[in-house]
This record gives sequence, structure tokens and C-alpha cells, in this order.
Amino acid sequence: MAGTLSIDGLISGLKTSEIIEKLAEAERAPIARLEEKKQTYDTRLSLWQTANTKLLALQNSTLSLSLSSTFLAKKATTTGDALSVALRSGAQEGTYVLTVEQVATAHQMATSLAYADTDTTHFGEGVITITVGGKVTEITIDATNNTLSGIRDAINRAKAGVQATIVKTQEGFRLFLASEKTGLENAITVSVALSGGEAEISSWTEVQAAQNARVLLGGTNPIVYEGPSNIVTDFIPGMTLSLQKTGNATVTVSRDLEAVKSAILDFTGALKDFLQFVKDNTSYDPETKTAGALLGETTLTRVAAELVRRLTGRVTSERYQSVMDLGMTLDRYGNLLVDEGKLAQALENNPEAVRELFAGEKGVAVSLKEYLRFVTDPYEGIMRSTEKLYERVIEDLDERIALMEERLEAQKERWLRQFATLESFLGTMQTQSNWLTQQIANLNKLVGRS
Repeated sequence: MAGTLSIDGLISGLKTSEIIEKLAEAERAPIARLEEKKQTYDTRLSLWQTANTKLLALQNSTLSLSLSSTFLAKKATTTGDALSVALRSGAQEGTYVLTVEQVATAHQMATSLAYADTDTTHFGEGVITITVGGKVTEITIDATNNTLSGIRDAINRAKAGVQATIVKTQEGFRLFLASEKTGLENAITVSVALSGGEAEISSWTEVQAAQNARVLLGGTNPIVYEGPSNIVTDFIPGMTLSLQKTGNATVTVSRDLEAVKSAILDFTGALKDFLQFVKDNTSYDPETKTAGALLGETTLTRVAAELVRRLTGRVTSERYQSVMDLGMTLDRYGNLLVDEGKLAQALENNPEAVRELFAGEKGVAVSLKEYLRFVTDPYEGIMRSTEKLYERVIEDLDERIALMEERLEAQKERWLRQFATLESFLGTMQTQSNWLTQQIANLNKLVGRS
């Protein structure tokens, strides 16, 4: 009763606030029933959204199994530590004998002379020209930057394709340049045209020569690859070679049956998770006499039943007509069981037939993918339609509860005013009674004197 001062009856002795609260408590019974109903729908909505999340996870794993590329996954095993391999689309199965004859190196140069300091000796003014990979960069040197450290910073700011540093030797400090990229095409050429100053940069010493990577494929008459980078992507189709050092390596590319098995188990795991969720929330336990919060929600049970039907249905395939042939079964309780040994054996014996069973034109995964798209559509799917229904019911209940609460507050205000009117009336009656009592007393006194 916001804004209203409640004072218990001063005349009547009634506990006004307590009486009003008791009356309100009785009047709140319909509201409590609506709140309980709303809580039920809140729970259902939350569980429904959880079910939809599980279906989306199942849809993702089903999509993977509906793609032939999933069943064509390959892996590479490499002997030795001369290189490592990453496979891309297009890699062909087979064994590749490789020799890393040389790795690519970056060109490195240093001033032939060493200098006593880095920021006191001045080298004059003019231009230093650096050429890397055909790119020519002219760097202006003036009185603000013509020390060794100033020249270093000016080169780095120019982004000429080299990294300049100063190294300290026994003789003093030397300016060191390293090409930012490997290979012969990224060799450094430096031209210094500075005049005046206390010292000069007259010549350069090659610290490390620029060198291309060189890889041989095969033994007797090898195929030769040469390029500027140690990351080789354009030699063997579908392979990225990362060269580490010179040496020999044998790369074997084969079907990655473990990856395929993992994709199938991810799918069956997601399906089992959804089916168990449906079972837990739509069934009745006669022993504990407890019902799932979604008991009677036939939409969910129909979805579960259709998923199982499409999973276990027969498919026209070269060898396997059903997932049962791969070791997938349903027990008498409706639980999905997977014999991983039998699944692995099927993949080993005929991976193409397994691919056809799942990802063929009328494959199991293709059928499930189409159905799950229909079920989980965010605008018109079955799951979204029921979710919107729950949301509307909850919104309606919220409005009804708010209206009834508002009416109850108004009723409490009326009760308070009625009690206040009663107290006022009783007060008036008490005043009149006191007056009459006084008058009778006065009259008795007068009669006594006479």
C-alpha cells in the first residue's frame, strides 16, 4: 500500500494492518495459481530451448556426415625431422620420398668497419639507397639522424624490406641489416652517398648469403623444386611442406579412417544426447510417481521418433543397407548403442560403402539433414512454433497477474479507508457517549442538592 499510512484501530482496538493482510492473502489465491502456472510454462520454455540447442548440435554433426569430403579425409605421416607436412584439399594418397637439399635463408649484411659509439659519431648527410626484391627505397640522412643509431632508426622507419640493428663486437659497434624475406630474389643491395661527417660507411660484409630452398622428390631421377620460401605450397598438390633443415624425409598420405570414425561417433553422441533428453522429460516413472516437465508434449516425441526412423531405415547402397550393418542398434528401451569395433571394421573393409550409406544421394545423413533443417528453422520450424506458443502464454499470464495485483492493491486501499471510516465513527460515538455520561452525572448532582 505505497503512499498510505496504516494505523491499527485506536478506538476499536482492531489490528487493522494484520486484518487487511489476511484478507489480501485470501484474495491472492487466484494470483498464486496463475504464478504457479507461469512457473510451469517458464520451465517448459527453458527445456524446449535446451531441446532445440541439442537438435542444432545434432544438425551440425549430421551436416558433416552428409558431405563426401568428410569420408575422404586424409592424414600424413612423416619420418625424420627435415620437414613437416600439412594436407590441403587435393592431396593424393601415396608415399613421397623427399630430400631437403638446402633451406632458404635471408640475406644478411653488416658494415665492414666497427665504430666506437652509436650516437656521438656523425656520418655526414645525403642518401642511403636500399634495394630488396626489386623495390628501391631512398632514405634521407641529415643532421637529425646521421649517427649510427639514427641511421638504424631511419632504415626501419622506411620499411625498405630489411630490419636494421646494431651489434656490438670486440672492435666496436656495427650496423647489421637482415632481409625480412628469404630467398635469392630478396637479396639486399646497399648504396651509401653521404658527404661530410666524422666517419664514413665505405663497404659492407656479407654475413649470410641469400639462398633458395631446394627440395628433391624421388631418388634415381628426382624432380627438383627451388623457391624463395621454406613454406612450400606449390610443389606437390594438396601438400604444404615446412622445411626445417637439410636431410631426408618420407611422407605417407593415407585415408584418415579415425577422423571419419570420430565424425560418426560425434553424430551418434549428439543423437543419443537428444533422445535421452526427450526420454527424461516426456516420460512418467510409476515407481517414483514423477512426470517429466514436458510430459504430453507430443511434438518432441514425434521428432525423436522420426529421427530414429530415418536413421534406421534401409538405404540403397553398394554393400551396407542400414546403419545396423555398421554396429548401430536400438535396445528394448530405445537407447542407441554403437559397436565401435564393428564400425571400425566396416570403415577398414569398405570406406566407400560407408560414405555411400551416409552421404549418398539418399543417404542417412542427407535425409536427416533435410528433416533437421525443417525442424530447427529459426522462423517457421516446428521447434520455433512451439517456442513462440510458450512465449505468448507466458506473456498473457504476466499481463493477467499484473492486472490482478493492481486490483488487489486497490482493494487494500479501499479496506484501509473503510477501517479508517469505522474508527472515525467509533470515535464520534465515544465522544457522544462521554458527553451523555457527563450530563447524567451533572443532573444527578442537581437532584441531590434539592
